Amino acid sequence: MYYNHNLRTNLQEWKSRLYKANYEQFGHQLKYCLSNIENNKLLKSLINDAVIKYKYDKLRLENVLENYNYKGRQMDFENETQHSSFCYQFVNYVIEYLKTTNNNKIHDLIIFHDGSFEETKKYIIEQFITPIFYYFNDRLEKSNSVIYLLEKYKRRTEWFTDKQLLNLYNTSNKNYEQIFEDDLRLFLFDQGIDYPFSTPKSTSGRADIIGSIETSDPLIIEIKIFDRQTGYGKDRIIGGFSQIIKYTNDYNKDIGYLVVFNTDKAEIDYSFKENNNFFPPMLTLNNKTYFFITVNLNRENSASKVGKSEIITITEDELTI
Repeated sequence: MYYNHNLRTNLQEWKSRLYKANYEQFGHQLKYCLSNIENNKLLKSLINDAVIKYKYDKLRLENVLENYNYKGRQMDFENETQHSSFCYQFVNYVIEYLKTTNNNKIHDLIIFHDGSFEETKKYIIEQFITPIFYYFNDRLEKSNSVIYLLEKYKRRTEWFTDKQLLNLYNTSNKNYEQIFEDDLRLFLFDQGIDYPFSTPKSTSGRADIIGSIETSDPLIIEIKIFDRQTGYGKDRIIGGFSQIIKYTNDYNKDIGYLVVFNTDKAEIDYSFKENNNFFPPMLTLNNKTYFFITVNLNRENSASKVGKSEIITITEDELTI
């Protein structure tokens, strides 16, 4: 089950609660909504990325609250990232401001008045909450489409081309990872990812796949092999994670993908502190989100002949300490 799909459902529910809230509940529901964002690592990393790019200081937010008629003039934004950043920072600022007053109801402030309570509530949601949620949905859709493609590639490879790839790997005497890189690049190109063969050098080296490098939003994928017979063990995956962290920093990205081709007979299990009952396993670190996709190639025996599986567990502490 896709984590992002479940998250988009949550966003719809949080927004629905705002619309359903009565006069007494609305301020509380608004704070609960922001708290839900703060407590979700992926959403928090996405909005932090927007805030870092478009920071509004306290003086400017104060000026908007006290002197600026938001309804009378439309503020100009470069893009939805800046729009969502302003809305998020402004609503949080207003909530903090209300703590210093005797009335903690945001909908009582003159700047938000739009007739009746229901009209004011709708105005606050549509003008200040909806842009944040639009930003989330667009970013989640983009990452989810990449996850969809990588899952499709995983299934295509495990079901149809595993023996071919494994044979190429076993008969090669060099450039092992290049075999898998080329196969994944071709698949991504066929699926509409433009130029998935760029490996430009950054300050941290060369990432395996930087898709759409000519755009302002490149796709970063690092590829590693897990095969203990050739010395590619757990440390290879841990090292790959360290590399993908560096590349996301170099390209100012908040999402990266680590694809592990497992030619070993063991199963790889990622044990993270967050709930991992979704595909693919996900880890959030320093406001960046990383997805782990394992492509299992060594499936020589049928399910009825397979004995007890060996599990190789990779913990969050091993990746981050």
